[in-house]
Amino acid sequence: MSAIGTQIAFEQVGDSDSVSQLIRSNAPRYWSYMKRHADLDPVRRYLKYEGAVAGDPHLGNFGPIPVTTQQGRRKMQFVNIDFDDSGRGPFVLDYIRYAIAVKAQSKESRRWRLQEAYLAGLSGKKLAAPKQVQQYLDMKVSEYDEMAASYSAKHTTETGFKLKEGSTERYRAKIDKALIDDLFPNATVLDLARRTEARGGSMHEMRIWALVEEKNGRRRIMELKEYATPGVASYSPQPTVKHWLVEIRKAFWPGLTGAEYDLITLAGTLFWVREKRVSLINVPYTNQAKHDREFVVALAIYDANILGLAHGRQLAAAEYIKAIKQDPKKFHRTTKQIAETYLQLAEQALAKENS
Repeated sequence: MSAIGTQIAFEQVGDSDSVSQLIRSNAPRYWSYMKRHADLDPVRRYLKYEGAVAGDPHLGNFGPIPVTTQQGRRKMQFVNIDFDDSGRGPFVLDYIRYAIAVKAQSKESRRWRLQEAYLAGLSGKKLAAPKQVQQYLDMKVSEYDEMAASYSAKHTTETGFKLKEGSTERYRAKIDKALIDDLFPNATVLDLARRTEARGGSMHEMRIWALVEEKNGRRRIMELKEYATPGVASYSPQPTVKHWLVEIRKAFWPGLTGAEYDLITLAGTLFWVREKRVSLINVPYTNQAKHDREFVVALAIYDANILGLAHGRQLAAAEYIKAIKQDPKKFHRTTKQIAETYLQLAEQALAKENS
């Protein structure tokens, strides 16, 4: 391992079953490595183009969910569904992070195709969704709500949550229930639970589940997830949380209210508040079957395009695109070089843990 390689320490190595899982659990470590140890000279010309970035882009962090437009209409849309590690940073490093995550999951994915889809997005061209994705974009929001109701019923009884050690546990947080009640003035909070996270990038943050019943009898599980400093902050200082959220929403949720994924202050602590979502797309991380492998390749291309669209909406994007198009082969070669170095470090860390 190189001298640079010895400087990186991955978290949750022992809890990771694959290199893909290890990479998805280490967004802050990625940005810290890029800031302090990586040789970024090959992509130096692109680093000055900065804006709102996903921070932890991978296939599981994009998906179709119901959202609300600024005109008040609910619709299904394919969006970034996790802002935990988002922030202000170089577009190129966000793209490299995505390329690393994809390659760790799918050896059949081709970086050239990812780059083409990404560049199309940067230029404002939206690609057609894979058929498996489009079927969910075409579904009615009411159909999704029925699925969410079924999910809620599966995890609850008439009076509250079904508790399970190590998963959904008795509520023991010090936050008074009355404060949580106030978050839902038009509904009744029937029960609270503590949701545990065994691993992953958010395992250290508090998660509270609230079983909420609206006046029409509809029940929902609302999740309150403690806000943590985003992973991109390991690369560069971030704006105040208020301005940070505005920038992220403009890039990744343009034209939407953001009500489905909001930040609130509760007992002096920031929490993300959102309805517990139904995962419409089951990303096959262990993709053994041929149709699963093919879907991963198609989904990776589509997500690369979505990432490019988000980057392309921002002020620095025009010059960034020009720089890439001056020599697309160089962009491919240099981003691949850095991605492969990081991927090798992750593989070595996992191999050492399992030796």
